[in-house]
This record gives sequence, structure tokens and C-alpha cells, in this order.
Amino acid sequence: MLAVGAERGGSIGEPGPEGFVARYHVDGIEIQTGASLIPGLEHRLEQIERGNVDWLLAKIAMGILEGLPLYGEDLIAGWKRRLEYPEELRRREVAANIGFFPIWRADPQLAARDAEMFRRQMLVDGAFRVVAVLSALNRVYFSTFQFKRATAHFDALALKPDRLGERLDAVVNAPPSEAAEELHRLVEETKAMVRRGMPDVDVEAPWQPPVED
Repeated sequence: MLAVGAERGGSIGEPGPEGFVARYHVDGIEIQTGASLIPGLEHRLEQIERGNVDWLLAKIAMGILEGLPLYGEDLIAGWKRRLEYPEELRRREVAANIGFFPIWRADPQLAARDAEMFRRQMLVDGAFRVVAVLSALNRVYFSTFQFKRATAHFDALALKPDRLGERLDAVVNAPPSEAAEELHRLVEETKAMVRRGMPDVDVEAPWQPPVED
């Protein structure tokens, strides 16, 4: 990177047994680069195959499936074949995210109690839960962390409500009361799809607050 005039911007992940990630700047544009040893990546692939997937492993799976190989295409093609979405993960992700906070019922009371931050928090939480459930239903990896290229992600979902991206944009940007009603409609349509595709899942599971560390 230095040979093409890049300036070092610091480390994201210090060099270690599993690799490194570094940050550079070229003409004001941040570029992130890094390396991972094959044995370490193979270990992570084994975890994914077992359905033991956290946000980091989901991001790794997304990177392998969406990335453009510059070398070793046969090796990477083999990794992609191993990333078939595990059924165990599918069921766990749907069950973990199907409990929506009913902001559309609580909105009038919250609006009268100066709870704007919580209102918006629950709208964004609900939007992410909709995406998480639909992604798992379609066997598409998803992580809320630095969620980018949203339109391409939504396009990859065969089962989804009409105008999903446009409606999610309204949930996170429209006035809270309007956003709450749109989220309600999306939630009901999403639950209907889960009922048809995974009839043994309890789509009326209650919302649970995040576990405090």
C-alpha cells in the first residue's frame, strides 16, 4: 500500500495468530486491508457449518460469498460451497428476532412522555429484526454490524414484503407515529411468511429486552 502513496491510518486488528487488519488513506479515501491464515479461516468455516454463527462469523460468510476472488478461485469456490446456510442457524435466528416490541401500540403514550430516543430506538430495532427474520427465512447471512449495501441485500431475498427497502427507509426516517404504523404492517407481513414457511415457530413470542453485560 505504501508503494502507491497510501498513508498508514492505524490498525483495526493487531497482527496475531489469525492475521491482521489495517487502515490506510489514499487521496482522502479510507482503504482497509488485511490477511487471514487459511487454517484459521478453515476453523471459522467449521463453526459456521455447525450453525455456531455470531455477528463476526456472519460478516465473514457475507464477505466470502459476496467478495471477488483475485487469486485461488478454486479454493474460494470450495469455501463458498461450504457456506450453505445451516438449518439450525435459520431456526435460531428467526426465533431470536421474531419478538417485536409493539411500538405501534405504545406510541401514543411514549409521545406524551418525552420518550423520543426510545421511540426511535424501538423503530430501528424493529426494522433490523424484520431484516434478520427475512434473511434467515431466505437462508441469507445477515449482521446488523455496519450493515451496508442494503438494496443489494434486499434484492437477494426471494421471500419478502413488497417494496421492502422503501418501507424500511420510512420506518427509520419518517415521523415516529407514521413509522410505527409502517413497521406494524411489515411485522404482520413478515410473520405471515414465517407461518407459511416455518409453521412450528411461535411468531407471537414476546419482545425481550437486551441482556445487560
